Amino acid sequence: MKIRFFEPPEEQKIGGLNAAIISQRIALEKLGHEVCINGDAPVRDDTDAVHFHGLWQRNYPALAQACRHERIPFIVSPHGMLEPWARRKKWWKKWPYFHLVEKRWIARAAGVLATAAPEAARLRAIFPRSRVEWLPLGLTADKRPDHAAARARLGWGGDETVLLYLSRIHEKKGLDLLLAALAELHGTLPVATRLVIVGPEEQPDYAARCRTFIAQNSARLPRADWLGAVWGEDRWPYFQGADLFCLPTHSENFGLAVLEACQVGTPALTTTETPWADTLGSGRGFIARPEIADLRTQLARFFSKPRTSADERAALAAWAWENFDWAKLAPRYAALYAGLANSDAR
Repeated sequence: MKIRFFEPPEEQKIGGLNAAIISQRIALEKLGHEVCINGDAPVRDDTDAVHFHGLWQRNYPALAQACRHERIPFIVSPHGMLEPWARRKKWWKKWPYFHLVEKRWIARAAGVLATAAPEAARLRAIFPRSRVEWLPLGLTADKRPDHAAARARLGWGGDETVLLYLSRIHEKKGLDLLLAALAELHGTLPVATRLVIVGPEEQPDYAARCRTFIAQNSARLPRADWLGAVWGEDRWPYFQGADLFCLPTHSENFGLAVLEACQVGTPALTTTETPWADTLGSGRGFIARPEIADLRTQLARFFSKPRTSADERAALAAWAWENFDWAKLAPRYAALYAGLANSDAR
């Protein structure tokens, strides 16, 4: 099959979405399919299916119309851009545009694709007449547990308990909640505790507030290393070497960073506003409401447990690879595209 992806431009890509799309393309190409991402050529009738990733792109309605003109079926993945938290931000600008423009072309799609069941349920309420399905994203790199070597590379001591926040510095991600929860645990944390903060400062004012909180509460907080953005291969030792990955987010349609931590055997603390609440809440991780008190409770629970063993890390990684390896997921996506290509939408 010939499949075409459209995604936001470089400056608008969010989190790990670009890595997920690239890894999906590679997995589909290994199955013998031809995949083009964006590109300057117009949509042509030799394309079997088109997949729009993300929303709010001015060229998408015209591209969707071109698909319809050429009788090429297309599906749309909002990737969390219609989640309740996202909709509340700048609603006065987004929502009128959504109803006037965005909703109309999406409603003409052959399907709307979510990345998890909770997102799919919310999308069905928005698009009650559309076919809404869900398929998870997959692992973006062949990385496995390597705890001791990663810590040595980063200079973390064997006696340290390292908490990792690796995400955008954005109010949605809840770094301020994590800092406040840790401050409230003052006096109960191990002396050798380190908080490592990795991520681009997408909201400078919010980042400044978090930095100020750290400075004003340094006596109540563990050591905090604020490292800025770390991309590509360089980010993996942080995932591998940490004792706990923390994503105290207010909203996440998938949360790829949680999966990346799990695939290298590092347990994760995240929130009920992610699709990981059920799968990680059954002993694989720590789930809290995005509130200071509940995060404090789950952090205390983590610190009360023995350090994660090599066998526990291996088991967590095995679970992630069993369920999210693109070698298993890509055939399911290919079957979805093939179903579209052979449907009446053609």
